[in-house]
Amino acid sequence: MKEKSQGDPLYVVSLHPVEGIVLSHEDIALDLLLQSEDCVKILGVDGTLEHVNCGGLRALEVSHQSEILGKIWWDIWPERYRAFVRNEFMEALGGTPRMFEAYCPTALGTPRYWSVSLKPLISRAGPVVSILCVSRDITEDGDTAEIARIA
Repeated sequence: MKEKSQGDPLYVVSLHPVEGIVLSHEDIALDLLLQSEDCVKILGVDGTLEHVNCGGLRALEVSHQSEILGKIWWDIWPERYRAFVRNEFMEALGGTPRMFEAYCPTALGTPRYWSVSLKPLISRAGPVVSILCVSRDITEDGDTAEIARIA
């Protein structure tokens, strides 16, 4: 293994693992989700927000997860979108991945337009046990006049 030396544009650093500790694929996957700047949420089968990653808290402009955890996910959407968002959730709960775009302001009222992906998380026994919801802020990608009109 090549040691780091000044002027070398490429070098390898040797990491010494802690003996007896091995990361599983689940640990790595969870860490990737937690590090995402997208709003990553785990929704219970009843629609309850069970987990929101740090990037999601920032994107939603929520200062602490206690402000949002335990709430029904579609209840945080504007009234006119709740039935639609709930229907999309129910389709995902039935095992069908869903994608949609919709307007929802942040907790501080900042207008945001979101691209939302709902993926059913299925246990080895077969039933859907929760929904992985990934929301990406696409406000800057959209028509700002249309977003202002919706708000």
